Amino acid sequence: MSQPLRPLLDATSEVVTDGSFNLGTYGHDIPQVNPLDARIAGRFPLPRAFKSLRLKEWEHFALASEDHYISLALFNAKTLALAQVCIYSRRDGAIYFYERKAAPWKMRIPQSLDDSQACYRSSGFFLSIKNQLANGRFELEFDIAPQRTLPAVSGHFIGYEQAPTDQPIVVVLPLKKHKAMYSHKYVCPVEGSLSLNDRQVEFPRRSSYGLIDIHKGYYPWVMKWHWATGGFFDGQDRLVGFNLTDNQVEDQDRYNENCLWIDGKLFLLPPVRFHFDPHDPLQPWTIADRQGMVELTFTPEVIRTVDINALVIRSRYRGPFGAFHGRLRSGDGPELAIEKAFGMCEDFYLRT
Repeated sequence: MSQPLRPLLDATSEVVTDGSFNLGTYGHDIPQVNPLDARIAGRFPLPRAFKSLRLKEWEHFALASEDHYISLALFNAKTLALAQVCIYSRRDGAIYFYERKAAPWKMRIPQSLDDSQACYRSSGFFLSIKNQLANGRFELEFDIAPQRTLPAVSGHFIGYEQAPTDQPIVVVLPLKKHKAMYSHKYVCPVEGSLSLNDRQVEFPRRSSYGLIDIHKGYYPWVMKWHWATGGFFDGQDRLVGFNLTDNQVEDQDRYNENCLWIDGKLFLLPPVRFHFDPHDPLQPWTIADRQGMVELTFTPEVIRTVDINALVIRSRYRGPFGAFHGRLRSGDGPELAIEKAFGMCEDFYLRT
């Protein structure tokens, strides 16, 4: 008999109440994302401007069709901001990676997912994420001019998350004393189109999915994690997706963001460990837990790498795209055989 998993808590209206984080796992949106209200130094008050400098924030979306995978991100580490669009074409094995580094004050990540926008615009580079959760959708748009060896690219997509039938995983998890992270994730239906190399690529809703990944956290000076996500449509035309992370969260038996979605319904999963060769991340990865509920092998097809070594920031990123095989069994749901579920993994390190 498996050990009981952490509870799925009733909804809370805010991330922080009276200076303290509302720690736990929720199956609904938190309307007020207010980490700047936290007393991150205990009783010692800190200016909001200082807390803002330590708060890492991003909005990231992964979009998958039968032939393409797109990763969009607006990431603000407060020492550096990044706008990224990465496209992987499974048909020819090509990766198209577009990135702009920006001053942190030129990128704002909103505090709510209702009627808000995260956006970056500069000469020849536009990326916008409109959060319209009150209307059950997210609208994504990008338009990038040609860059050296990269062609022009543009796209427009809509991801659907509709309460109360759709259940995201929304977490507030402890990192260090008085500090925590907030995350809102959901594997959702997606539709839209991509223009690349003078070719229009459609993402039909019946066969495309996306991962919503909204995040704010008071991380240590060194941030690191391993992460995996994937999805597929099963024989009953249900969208199946999963999110698995091994990070710096304390007491992961009580606090983690590992889960499975089946047709919009959320099932929680236990802590996991990643095993792979960091010197050759194109070799197969394994992801497993101690209870036999997660047994996955990830076979990379290609890999995206990002390395930054500057005065105030050092980053090492390995992000392979590929396919998952194995099985998942949630505590209160069915056991699923995973065959050729397409997705990605991350090996992430950032010192800032």
